[in-house]
Amino acid sequence: MTESEMFRPAFDGSPIGMVVLGPDGALLDVNGAFARIVGRTVAALRTYRLRDLTHPDDIPRDEELRWQLDSGELPYFQAQTRLIHRSGDAVWTRMTVSPVTSEDGVQRYLAHVEDITEIRRAKDLLERRALYDHLTGLANRTLLLDRLEAALEARRTDAHTVACVFLDVDHFKVVNDSLGHEAGDTLLQEIARRIKGAVRPGDTVARLGGDEFVVILESIPTQEAAEAFLTVLAADIQVPFTVSGHEVVPTVSVGLALAEPEISAESLLRNADTAMYAAKQRGRARVEVFTTELRSHALNKLSIEAELRTAIREGELVVHYQPIVRLDTAEVVAYEALVRWNHPNRGLLLPDEFIEICEEANLVVPLGAFVITEACEFIAAHPEYTGRVFVNVSTRQIGSADLTRVVTAALDATGIDPSRLGLEITESGMLIATQAARSDLDGLTALGIDLIIDDFGTGYSALSSVLLNPVSGIKLAREFTLRLGDRGTGDRISTTVATLTRSLHMSGVIEGVESEAQRSIARQHGWQLGQGFLFGHARPADELDLGGPALMAGTHDGPVPSAG
Repeated sequence: MTESEMFRPAFDGSPIGMVVLGPDGALLDVNGAFARIVGRTVAALRTYRLRDLTHPDDIPRDEELRWQLDSGELPYFQAQTRLIHRSGDAVWTRMTVSPVTSEDGVQRYLAHVEDITEIRRAKDLLERRALYDHLTGLANRTLLLDRLEAALEARRTDAHTVACVFLDVDHFKVVNDSLGHEAGDTLLQEIARRIKGAVRPGDTVARLGGDEFVVILESIPTQEAAEAFLTVLAADIQVPFTVSGHEVVPTVSVGLALAEPEISAESLLRNADTAMYAAKQRGRARVEVFTTELRSHALNKLSIEAELRTAIREGELVVHYQPIVRLDTAEVVAYEALVRWNHPNRGLLLPDEFIEICEEANLVVPLGAFVITEACEFIAAHPEYTGRVFVNVSTRQIGSADLTRVVTAALDATGIDPSRLGLEITESGMLIATQAARSDLDGLTALGIDLIIDDFGTGYSALSSVLLNPVSGIKLAREFTLRLGDRGTGDRISTTVATLTRSLHMSGVIEGVESEAQRSIARQHGWQLGQGFLFGHARPADELDLGGPALMAGTHDGPVPSAG
């Protein structure tokens, strides 16, 4: 038996594709496994050359490797080569090619061919998950930074520059919380599609997570050119879009940063992020360009955040109490608990100076728990006061932060009647659609806690927040109080909301009353309760006159809400 005859059964029966190649790459012999890999018959394949079955992009590399094999530079070579199946699909293979000499002394090649398509697909999927956002298909942070570094490197030989654009969707949390996470995801996918459709072919679009997107504009000639592109992009994004049956007009706050000499990718991205934050601070739906002044402001913000963490830990926060009164007699019927920061160097700071940073740093949850506990301790420490205390609640405290547990713990620690405590929640907080949030609101109501809509009329779905939730009272936003007496929209809204509270058997309070004229008009419109500087600023507990009359909710038509 010749060597060929001995070799034939192993060749034909091998589960791995095997090919004998001539010096010119002709397929002299193939086995059934190889024929199945490329979807052809053994007989038909004997008329092909290997390059006829190889993906065009892989031919130059494979021929170079065979040349190195012929020259003796390599004893064999192995490469991942794409072969073309009869269907036209590319099949990934691992091909190992070795030189062999036939019985007649002619140089040939023996190739072992394994189908690794599924392995490659799994690898590509893992790589894609590592480099791309699963929701939108855009680049993720890792791939973004890689491409940004490449763009900055290419800039060294380019007269143009690189622009980094940081976009944040305005009021995305309202959509996500009120319409649900599925609606939020749909909105993000649509915005991603619109951004992708607006950029040039060579530009990179990425999603960093949440509602943040980044665009790399390579080889951009000037700042003005970048700003012109952003004008078009903003217009594309703002086209109305229907999600879950609601029409939404998306807007974005945009930060633009241009590459400086020797800047790193991380630094350029951070600069664009800083500019975006400034756009949000200055009204949203706008573009801000990064400057060194913005960097200084960002560093100051970080400093305040660090000090806030210390303030919460070291007890620098205090609670003051502002009265809620009957408009006819100015008799105090409740107090609103308002947090202050007793800063060791800057003195007493009002919430406007730190609450926003507190929200962004996710410190509002421990801060909110502190105010609730302080309010309960205030009630327990002053039995001579028989009224209620109301506390503002952030949307971040509802649901995942388990507000019901926090309130229950404060009630248990102080032993006060739950009816003595009320919580003010904004319209967006009332409309949060998650199951955890709904359970929180229902749990608070079951405890006997009254829920009050704070700043009523400033949200986009005010009546829904009343009709769909266990609401006990309404507080009219200060913006409407400022328009009292205009004999127009301001007066009509005030009268309508006062009538609404009575028809729904709720109590209502008008906030921001600062003059006797406003007090008089509010009474004419039907308001019974008010709050504002006319009746007193927020003061520490030891400065309050708690010995006078304080009416409980039952004294009025419904519970007594507070005002901010």
